Amino acid sequence: MTKKKTSRALARPSVVLKILGAPFELYPTGLTVIGKPTQEEYVQAFTRLSFIESASSWWWGDLALARERDYPDDPESGFKHGSLKELAERYGKDYGALANCQYVASRYEVSLRSETLAFYHYQIAAPLDDRLEWLKKAEENNWTAAELAKQIRLSKLLPPHFEITKPTIAKEDYKEWLPKQPQCDLLLTDPPYSTEIDDVKAFALDWLPPALAKVKSSGRAYIFIGAYPEELKAYLAINQNHLTLADILVWAYQNTIGPSSKYDYNLNWQAILYYRGPDAPELDCPILTEQFAVHEVNAPDGRTGIRFSKWQKPDELAERIIG
Repeated sequence: MTKKKTSRALARPSVVLKILGAPFELYPTGLTVIGKPTQEEYVQAFTRLSFIESASSWWWGDLALARERDYPDDPESGFKHGSLKELAERYGKDYGALANCQYVASRYEVSLRSETLAFYHYQIAAPLDDRLEWLKKAEENNWTAAELAKQIRLSKLLPPHFEITKPTIAKEDYKEWLPKQPQCDLLLTDPPYSTEIDDVKAFALDWLPPALAKVKSSGRAYIFIGAYPEELKAYLAINQNHLTLADILVWAYQNTIGPSSKYDYNLNWQAILYYRGPDAPELDCPILTEQFAVHEVNAPDGRTGIRFSKWQKPDELAERIIG
């Protein structure tokens, strides 16, 4: 007989720890506060938590939220409890990680968190209005966090319509192909890398400006390039005309590396130059992890998809950009 899963974390209140101090109760998926602890008790709680190597992200997030609630900044009196960044520095916590913990914790009541899902599940669904429905589906279907993210992305895509125009695939030199193209909303491209051409500086200067000129003022462009210093230097030196080079995104992978060297580090990432026009709308990134500049997705291989070319990009990465 299979034991039925406990659907909510606090259905088993026997798992309670008070190692941070009497006012603070720790559960597997959260932290609750009894009454209003003093500022000294909060300092003690953060200090103790910083010494717990396996401390839950929920504990950090809930504790930061409770502190902010009990001792908010008061501009009139001049009282300041210190910013979240100062808090992170004081207790040796990465600021971005702590801010993420606090945000995710703010999106879910402790009683609504399940022990059967990882914190990462909750992080992925946090920005969504229907986040609880998605988490319920993940729990019922035993989805991994990656599968949950995939299902959310797929739900945002339009259903297939068989009367739409089929995409056109052209095998043509960019010098002949680019001039014939109309203005576009999105340029997503993967040009040859410096390891495949003799003069990457001349090549980049020849193709990139006319390609970016095809992007509408309301559009965006994503250019995949190698992480080699000379290649980065060649592309970053180019004037992008009406577009803004807003970010250099990172695609990191663990299952493929570039040429090995006895003197230098092996590269397991590629750069994505992200441009946006002056009239571009806000980014539509419903999943929290899609809002990060670093995307960790393995390259296609026998385990993660069919691989047709050496530096083929994974479908999941394209879906994050297009979806």
